[in-house]
Amino acid sequence: MERCRDPERNPFTALSFPSLFTWRIAYGLEVAGNEEAFVVRSRQDQACFCPCGTEAGCRELMEALTENEKHMRVVYLTEEQADAWAKQGFTVRLREDLSEYLASADAVALRAGHMSKSFKEKCRHFKRDIRYEVSPVYNGNIDKVIALAERLRNDEKEEKMGDIEVVMSEIESFRKLDLRGLLLETDDGRVGFIFGYENRPGMFTMSMAKHDRGLPAETTAVLIHELTKQIVPQYSLINLEEDLGLPGLRRAKMLFSPVGKLEVYEAAR
Repeated sequence: MERCRDPERNPFTALSFPSLFTWRIAYGLEVAGNEEAFVVRSRQDQACFCPCGTEAGCRELMEALTENEKHMRVVYLTEEQADAWAKQGFTVRLREDLSEYLASADAVALRAGHMSKSFKEKCRHFKRDIRYEVSPVYNGNIDKVIALAERLRNDEKEEKMGDIEVVMSEIESFRKLDLRGLLLETDDGRVGFIFGYENRPGMFTMSMAKHDRGLPAETTAVLIHELTKQIVPQYSLINLEEDLGLPGLRRAKMLFSPVGKLEVYEAAR
């Protein structure tokens, strides 16, 4: 996929390769095409995700899809891609529910810019009450990440099992996906971790943060803050977990004082 993708000309908006890989089972993702161009189809959404590849390859793929599919829906398009589908006779609309809010990396790192009082207080209270250290996830400490994920999988409620399976998939493919991770360890042995990956140059997407049940809910904010400190100034924008259109998660992301939005479009016929 990475050989085929040109992130500057045809960015996947929020759908980078690590995202598609880790959510492939939950969303029933299938791939059709070749090394010149391909499209990802979601059985759950009953739609195709945007085509990827060379300009000529994508054009040929679009023509083949429109010829073979009487009723078709393509989602997660950039504005540029949506315009191309509109020229093929498709009805295009902005999908506000799928668009992603973006935060300033400097603000999340509490270096500069505006950040909500709630986020600042969560980080301050955690640092005041709990002694901890953070370190990058690597071969020497990933066993602690695996152990926590296993504990959560054994204890998690059924409705949260999908999240845990995604985390396990990320752990198993940590190196292949070129993920970056952060491990938090408290003085009394409790741990938490968070993963993330480059969405495109200058933009970093964070995956789900997980921590021992004995740690307070503020741990998630601290993990996000500490990982962001590690990656600025390489990235100026942070996508704080793909919200997948979930209302609760979208509201939570507003606490991070978003400075922009990745707009996602849909084309249908």
